[in-house]
Amino acid sequence: MSILSTVRRNGARVYIGVQALLITATALVAVAYFIVPRESGVPNWLLLTCFVLSATGLGLLEYLKRTVTDQLKDAVRIEAERTRLTENDLLTGALTRGRFLDELSTSIGTLSKPRRIMLLLVDLDHFKQLNDGFGHQFGDQALAHLVACAKHCFPDCTIGRLGGDEFAILMYGNDLDRCRSRAEKLLSMLQQGRVCEGHQIPLGASIGIAIAPEHASSPKELPLLADLALYESKGAGRGRITVFDPDMLSEKRQRRFMERELRAAIYLNELELHYQPLTDAERNCTALEGLVRWRHPVRGMISPAEFIPVAERSNLIDMVGEWVFRRACLDLDRLSCERISINVSGEQLKRDGLVHMLDRVLQETGMAANRFVLEITETVATAATPEIIARIERLRAMGFHIALDDFGTGHCGFNYIKTLPIDSIKIDRSYIRNLGHDRIAQVFVSALTQIARIQGLTIVAEGIETETEFELARAAGCNRFQGYFLGRPQPAPMVRHKSEHLEPLALSA
Repeated sequence: MSILSTVRRNGARVYIGVQALLITATALVAVAYFIVPRESGVPNWLLLTCFVLSATGLGLLEYLKRTVTDQLKDAVRIEAERTRLTENDLLTGALTRGRFLDELSTSIGTLSKPRRIMLLLVDLDHFKQLNDGFGHQFGDQALAHLVACAKHCFPDCTIGRLGGDEFAILMYGNDLDRCRSRAEKLLSMLQQGRVCEGHQIPLGASIGIAIAPEHASSPKELPLLADLALYESKGAGRGRITVFDPDMLSEKRQRRFMERELRAAIYLNELELHYQPLTDAERNCTALEGLVRWRHPVRGMISPAEFIPVAERSNLIDMVGEWVFRRACLDLDRLSCERISINVSGEQLKRDGLVHMLDRVLQETGMAANRFVLEITETVATAATPEIIARIERLRAMGFHIALDDFGTGHCGFNYIKTLPIDSIKIDRSYIRNLGHDRIAQVFVSALTQIARIQGLTIVAEGIETETEFELARAAGCNRFQGYFLGRPQPAPMVRHKSEHLEPLALSA
């Protein structure tokens, strides 16, 4: 390390030291100049020495002064950059979540002296579909464009990014009409869209508004109420502006909280995939069905019947669906199983993103599509549009097997089976449990198995809970069986443990 670099790093300390040394040396030379006799010739030498020391010292001091000044400028620049990085979102320029919430806490005042402010939560509609369809670069541009439009429409307000595609605007005062007018202008600007590959892509957003102190005077409570209003906007069809109303509490609040907890559960890996065996007539395991479960840290195991509808209403079903399929891909070889069956929601089938997601996960995990069965319910199939049918055909062309689940619960006639791109039919439990005493159930199952045999379809009897039900379903012509009698859903480690150490399962395609 050079002396010069040491001086640069410690400029302020060296400056003070040199200054003190220069003053001391000059004082000593001056004293000596007056004490030493002039006849000796020494005073002239001391005067020259004093001049040299002064010139050198002053030069060094000037250099150190510039060094210290540069250091101060660097420190100011670094501090400004650090502040920018910690307080402003790099992509959009909006305040970061923490900085915005600090600003909200300051602006809302105290209980004794509350201030009137309006909090707007803005969520970019269909952001995941924008990313999947046009790429993450366009998605980033859309987020930055939203903030640019917000700054134009709310020039005197504070704008922050709370995370992902959710932003917040803090407007001071309580002029709700003015606030709503600005919000409508924002939606109008977004609707004009952005250009992607020569095409103008319109953007949309949903907005929820809460007012302090009318609705809440706490910086923690106000965002929750604005979030409920935002949830109402999404539920009403998106692209809307909703002001919080006390009637939004209770059931909707509970649903919204579950939605937020479910979103966190996906990231925190609280979901689990349990597997239930499907067997042939000799009770050999031919496949496993993956059934998603949510192990909540406080509430324990939450039923899919409770959280799947919430996921479907909030578009979290796409995230849940990807988690389930990725988990199944990772578990497939470890389960020593030829094929895994998973359920696909009707909401997923409405979007092309499902096909892209399945293809992407297959490529990332190295799995083949023909090792998976995608189950769709009869209700979804009967209400399927031509676009959904075409999407199912694309999945089948990729190699996926398609199963029609819960057959007999809807209005799907036998003739309809011929038009559906399916490989197997799962008969609903309500028919299987009545095979021993219900003539209609017997005729229905028998007729279905004969049609399936002609069509080359596999028939699965669901909900087998007793030996008698198993024998009756087998006698009726079913060739695959599933139910508690043959095996309960279990986590993957228990399935592996059972197959490896207790009673090995004979697997077949």
